[in-house]
Amino acid sequence: MGLYAVFGSPIGHSLSPRIHNSAFAEEGMECAYIPVEVAPDRLLTALDAFARLGGRGVNLTRPLKETVFAYLDEVSPWAEAAGAANTLAYHLDGWYGDNTDVRALIDALNGPLADRPTRRALVVGAGGVARGSVVALRELGCEITVASRHKIDWPNCTWTAMTAVTRPAAWAVVVNATPLGQHGEANWPYLPHLVAGETIVVDWVYHPLRTTLIAQAMELGCPTVDGIGLLIGQARWAWQTWFGRMGPEGPMVRALCAP
Repeated sequence: MGLYAVFGSPIGHSLSPRIHNSAFAEEGMECAYIPVEVAPDRLLTALDAFARLGGRGVNLTRPLKETVFAYLDEVSPWAEAAGAANTLAYHLDGWYGDNTDVRALIDALNGPLADRPTRRALVVGAGGVARGSVVALRELGCEITVASRHKIDWPNCTWTAMTAVTRPAAWAVVVNATPLGQHGEANWPYLPHLVAGETIVVDWVYHPLRTTLIAQAMELGCPTVDGIGLLIGQARWAWQTWFGRMGPEGPMVRALCAP
């Protein structure tokens, strides 16, 4: 049986086991996918143990996407550009890292941004998801500002303090790449004057299924990209990394609709 997992801390909120196990079952694959609580300082030990148990693929959630980078034997161009990996595949000579967050966001925004003359994008956050978001937006030709609590120096990005995002600006895209809004966390400090009616609002949080940020954006008539769509997108691309083909969308969506 092929063994796959999602590592993170915390990990109880993850819907990845439901998504992948549903897809494995409908595809008739002898594979299992499990959640594993892993702290950053135990990541290398956990990866080694998982490989010895027969593990062949791992997804990573916060705060491991950047931590893992030093342990990888090979990385995809997307992971290299982001300096973070969320999908790992085990080969004979070690762990290969990919960043399917980047691919999922490119897919989600490629259509909505197609006819935009101005592509100013705001990314809130500075972790692995933010890094992947910046790479995707850069690929789509956006001019990117990153807002975070601590100053960062990323190529081709402008940094601003979190407090500065209260100032009005004409953003084509606003991305929440923080845990804010997740169940058990404070709500994202969403401010309506940050967006116009055509601003695309992206929220990587998927628990709850509809966050306060997405609900408020919809009330304002803004196009939205929610965390569930991105979760499924990156999961489908994870299959490309593991099996050489895109994961089946139908069973993944149905897994989230099941009681």
